[in-house]
Amino acid sequence: MSDEKKGLNPLATGVAGAMIGAAAAAAAIALSDEKNRKKAEKVLVGLQKQGDMVLKEITKKAMELKDIVGKNAAGVRKLSSKKK
Repeated sequence: MSDEKKGLNPLATGVAGAMIGAAAAAAAIALSDEKNRKKAEKVLVGLQKQGDMVLKEITKKAMELKDIVGKNAAGVRKLSSKKK
């Protein structure tokens, strides 16, 4: 089977690997500086707080939907039992 049919181009894979390696090296250099590490830590803490808030909101909405569906399902059961 040729490389074209496999869907992976060795050149593109090599270029992508080189880009990922360069990004990792740049991140390592940036994080070697104490000031940059503190900035990155501050950003990560902020992102974690935002993620926690979003998770709480999604959980709240999911519970509300669950309650609505439960109430509606009980109503449907009553209606279907009355028709019999």
